[in-house]
Amino acid sequence: MSCKKDFLDVTNPATVTREANVYDLNTTSAYLNGVYVNIAKDLFSFGSITAYPEIIADNLKPSGASVPYLFPEYSWSQLSSKNTVDAANSENVNKIWLNGYGIIRACNFVLEKSEEYRSENSQKADNMKAQALAIRAYINFLLVNTFAQAYNFTTDASHPGIPVVTSSDWAAPISDRQTVAGVYNAMIDDLNAAIPLFQAGTPSALTMNKNAAKALLARVYLFKGDYTAAKNTAREVGATVPIMPASSTGYPSKLFTTTETEALFQLSPSNSSSTTFSSVFVGATFVTYNYYLSTADMALLLKQYPSDIRAGWVTSSGTTWKVTKYPQGVIANYTIPAASYYQTIIRSSEMYLTAAEAYAQISNEDSARYYVNQIRSRATLPALPNTVTGASLLDSIYTERRRELCFEGLRMFDLLRWKKGVSRVDVWGNNKSLPYPSNKAIAPLPQQDVEGYQLTQNLDY
Repeated sequence: MSCKKDFLDVTNPATVTREANVYDLNTTSAYLNGVYVNIAKDLFSFGSITAYPEIIADNLKPSGASVPYLFPEYSWSQLSSKNTVDAANSENVNKIWLNGYGIIRACNFVLEKSEEYRSENSQKADNMKAQALAIRAYINFLLVNTFAQAYNFTTDASHPGIPVVTSSDWAAPISDRQTVAGVYNAMIDDLNAAIPLFQAGTPSALTMNKNAAKALLARVYLFKGDYTAAKNTAREVGATVPIMPASSTGYPSKLFTTTETEALFQLSPSNSSSTTFSSVFVGATFVTYNYYLSTADMALLLKQYPSDIRAGWVTSSGTTWKVTKYPQGVIANYTIPAASYYQTIIRSSEMYLTAAEAYAQISNEDSARYYVNQIRSRATLPALPNTVTGASLLDSIYTERRRELCFEGLRMFDLLRWKKGVSRVDVWGNNKSLPYPSNKAIAPLPQQDVEGYQLTQNLDY
């Protein structure tokens, strides 16, 4: 027992360290592939990050008064705690924070290793670096919109955002929260650094790529209120990857499949008999598990026009509305058929709506009507007439955005940047309205990090 020879210092065989297994560009690439799996498994499984912005707003509701999934979030009664159980069945969304920063640190590790081994193949190193930068920006976007007020909450976006973490080391200290302006600057810097590093050629939507990074940049510009940059970037993406035409082999039947030609970035499902290792996307929570329903007002909006080919995204079941937007059985022999599809993160339809909104905001109304009418005409809705102008035009664009992007994880984020409260027509209990502004519109930070890193907690938590 008194021997001091180092042969007694045995590494725990159950512990696999990144440093021991990532030692060149090929193993760094394998590690990066694991990042995509973790995004699907940890952030999108059971619809946590997809359902949350929809149910805290007015597109989704719990399927019953006794259904516990995201009910504290739905009722605006989240609690600041150290609880880190799955976000679908929790008093808060701490799991989104924990997993989000885990993915960010993994991206930082890829950045470090791609630079360390870039002499092996500089082009491959740059492509991995580009992916890691763009993914980091995307996760920061999800976190800042979940845990902080929108950019325009204050005139200079000086209100608290989230910590911007650039180290891969979990033990490294974290400074207090950046301002929201600081977080947006970091996202824009990451995306602008990533875009020129991507390899030329036709990219796969199943990994982060140049088109997706540009689309995310357009989204960030829109949420920041930089409308000129938003419409320029969105137009560029839309010209490169146009929206799918309506047809039996196109829109909307091929959304969320590998033949969705307007998908800019998708997550691939992973199949396992154990939910610990599989990605159970939000579609399964609507069909197999029956966690959430469409609100009646969302369903009736989709069915407002009898000709609207999106009306099939919801179906009536007695007095309730089931969400059927996501396909089933895209991959044969999948354990949960309703989870067997590709979760599209961003697509060209959003770029057209971004261009429409940005043009309307800078009073170029002809161009705004052009882009929103591309979405409307594809769905066989009547075009907005030239007499729709000003605030009415913006409201029409907001409505069309709600229709087209419903159940895809943006609704509450949109309401906050539009400075609109939540007004529910179809509601469980007494949770009918949340006026703007409200501290309850955003989630509390996990108490363990508030205490451990001395972070400033959100007000009213």
